Amino acid sequence: MPVLEAGDLAALFRNVASSVFRLETLPVYNPVSEADRLRSYLAGEPCPKDREPTPYMRRVADQTGRGIDCWRVHVFTGPPTDYLRYEMEWGYAYNARCGERILLLDTAEQPRPEGLLDQDFWLFDDTHVVVMNYRDDGEFRHPELLAAPDLAHYRAQRDLAAANAVLFNEYWEAHPEYHRN
Repeated sequence: MPVLEAGDLAALFRNVASSVFRLETLPVYNPVSEADRLRSYLAGEPCPKDREPTPYMRRVADQTGRGIDCWRVHVFTGPPTDYLRYEMEWGYAYNARCGERILLLDTAEQPRPEGLLDQDFWLFDDTHVVVMNYRDDGEFRHPELLAAPDLAHYRAQRDLAAANAVLFNEYWEAHPEYHRN
């Protein structure tokens, strides 16, 4: 499996025609590179996205504005970690406003579907699969483009996760105890 350079992954996002899907399965992402933002969140500071949208937010808004379906399912076992609460409140809430459809599968509330992968991946236009590789602590290592993916398998994984998940906004509204006070 070829390791993708950052520019190659960016090209997949730029050239997408109909859909971008992400399966997320980790309780913590990028603890080293996001440590300062997580500390700011936990300290009660305002979200910087209130002042300036991120490049990701701008891309999602552009893509969804052109009719591209941008969505993800995050599978986790609640209650969410501090990192996941940060991701939900400072990430998902903003990304959803830009048009990304975000679903959550909390396996403390809904059983984990049998056969669901425990590996993160992106699926572009139902034809390109990029497996995301992380260290054991959740720090990102590199993406790998699968040369000849079993597309039916990855589509089935997407559909299985989505069929058992709820929309982020519904989950977040049902769990004010997870909100930062």
